[in-house]
Amino acid sequence: MGERAAEDWLIRYLVVLVVGVVAMLALLYGLVLEWSPVTVLGSVVALVLVSVLVARDLRSWRAA
Repeated sequence: MGERAAEDWLIRYLVVLVVGVVAMLALLYGLVLEWSPVTVLGSVVALVLVSVLVARDLRSWRAA
């Protein structure tokens, strides 16, 4: 992996990590502290998208 590819990977997964953590916190907030169906739905959608992205990358790395 080249230096540029490593930097791109790091930036991509830092963003994925931040989105995942914010979505988990929003899900907990929407379920536990103040019931909010919009917050729960938005956070579930974000978590599904992050999961799909990571799973797709893992499959492509395994195939390479």
